[in-house]
Amino acid sequence: MEIGGWIVFGLVAVFLLYRWRKNGQPDTAALLFIGCFTMWWQEFYADWGAYLYYNPDLALLSWGKTPYTTPNKPVYVLAGYGWFYAGGFAAVLTLFRWFRRRYSSVNYVAALLISVFIPFMLWNFVTADGVSYVTNWFQYLESIGPTIHTDKGGLQLIYQGVPLGIFAVAVVASLDRRDVAGRTWFERALDVRPVITSWGERAHQIVAWIVGMNVLYGVFLTLPLVIARILFFPNNSWIPNP
Repeated sequence: MEIGGWIVFGLVAVFLLYRWRKNGQPDTAALLFIGCFTMWWQEFYADWGAYLYYNPDLALLSWGKTPYTTPNKPVYVLAGYGWFYAGGFAAVLTLFRWFRRRYSSVNYVAALLISVFIPFMLWNFVTADGVSYVTNWFQYLESIGPTIHTDKGGLQLIYQGVPLGIFAVAVVASLDRRDVAGRTWFERALDVRPVITSWGERAHQIVAWIVGMNVLYGVFLTLPLVIARILFFPNNSWIPNP
């Protein structure tokens, strides 16, 4: 089962590379794939904040135990940072733009809530949390908000999903609200050229997407979960405080 995520990762990567070569430039999905894949290192800090404990029988990274991270760090998680986020964000961005065309009178923030926040929480529950919970790849060891309980642990239904949904809203808003040259705020901040004519300029753009995705992930998901646990929630012997 752990291999399946990497098979999907490889298939998505080949498909996006094919479109890149065919079109002569990466599309939004390809840039998301690259940028979001590099966020993987933040996963284990966010997991500490959410009390998420991975099955130690999984193939684990050599990272080991470090402060403010969940102790077991599976290799399979890395694959999901390609297909899960690239696929999910591309889908909700398309849904959001369709919703805005179809219901143009709806407030911008309300449209994000309806077509991004809620669908992305469902996407996470169906493709990530739900599957991993059923297969016993991980459990939540503290109940924060509505939780499905078993003798193995729990599956939080709201707590981690809310900042994840907010993160998705921040990403979609960043991709939707571009300047006249089609650049996102992070491309403008890092001075990416409006028209890219060389591999050096393309690499500059890719670096901007890597920085942008990591900043958004840290600000809207990782840091809120870590800070909330430090300030408000108890210690746990399996996922201990430093």
